Amino acid sequence: MSALPTVRLKGRLNSPHPWVWRTRLEASSLPRRAEPGALVRVVDGAGEPVGLGLLHPHVSIGLRLLTRDPAEAIDAAFFRRRFEAARRLREDVLRLGEVGDAYRLMHGEADGISGLVVDVLGEVVRVDLFARGLARFQDELRAALEALYPGKSVVVRADAHSADVEGFRVRPRPDDPTRTEVTEHGVRFEVDLREGHKTGFFLDQRENRDFLARLVRGRSLLDVHCYTGGFSLHAAVRGEARQVVGVDIDEKAIAVAKRNAKRNQARVRFVRADAFPYLRDCLRRGERPEVLVLDPPKLARGRKERAEGLRVYGDLNRLGLEVVAEGGLLLTCSCSGAVSEEDFLDVLRRSAARTRKELTVLRVAGAAADHPVGLHVPETRYLKAVFARVRSL
Repeated sequence: MSALPTVRLKGRLNSPHPWVWRTRLEASSLPRRAEPGALVRVVDGAGEPVGLGLLHPHVSIGLRLLTRDPAEAIDAAFFRRRFEAARRLREDVLRLGEVGDAYRLMHGEADGISGLVVDVLGEVVRVDLFARGLARFQDELRAALEALYPGKSVVVRADAHSADVEGFRVRPRPDDPTRTEVTEHGVRFEVDLREGHKTGFFLDQRENRDFLARLVRGRSLLDVHCYTGGFSLHAAVRGEARQVVGVDIDEKAIAVAKRNAKRNQARVRFVRADAFPYLRDCLRRGERPEVLVLDPPKLARGRKERAEGLRVYGDLNRLGLEVVAEGGLLLTCSCSGAVSEEDFLDVLRRSAARTRKELTVLRVAGAAADHPVGLHVPETRYLKAVFARVRSL
């Protein structure tokens, strides 16, 4: 490790957070020849060892700490130790193998590797990289995961937004599978690994899908932003909803959702449409679902987009409150980390006031337990899911 370049921080690093903003890097210590994403030795302002990290001084997160032990080698064994610890939590403690064959193995900073997401999806292990420096360790990541999950295919991809910001690419291998199948509480889903959103399947909503299925028996349900049918199919197959309609603007997602309905012999009508016009058409036609799910994509990626995101959340939820049947149930979600839980609840309060509705909150939930939250890393807590009964004032 003595051959690694050394980067000095300004002052001491007191926080356990693995991110170091570039403004905290001592400019005079930055190695001139180190490429963005290089592995470096980190010391504080007094020269005391801090650990090892991935340097990218040209973006806001200038350094991502991988370990606080300056003597620890960053190799396949390093990644395997962290993967094994994460797997024990998922399989031995959370016992997710009893639920199905899909779970999140690594949730970035909360599981000890900043910028890394790994999902186990049936016979495929999907790796998403959110940091340029991790792209240098593709071979080590693959080796560690192949040793831990023999027989499964390991697919490595770069998060599109992070790749644009940090300037890197991950080339797919010619033999990478493009699809897989997962089972969750007995419901089967096709997962599009090439063109699907995020890692291909929204594992973070597993527990919310399970809870919703308990509430919908004999009721009509409209699932807006349904993607490949997660909530819709759980409602139809396990929840025994009377009628289920799923709506999404993504043509390819709707095609997968329809195939998923056939897989499960489920009576669900999937419609390709934009959420706002579809909901307005429901009002005009007098269609009032007894259960309404609003699960839009991320509307605020960062602080600069927060105000606009809150506005769109408000518009969507006001329209949804007008559509849902009197005494009906609303599940409304936000996956925008820049929008706090209190922000989102305030949006719902304002939306309810403007539509003269009373919301009785049954549950405020987050992501499933295999998406743990690092207490000192608030960015790992992003999903808000509010279950509420809706009545007119």
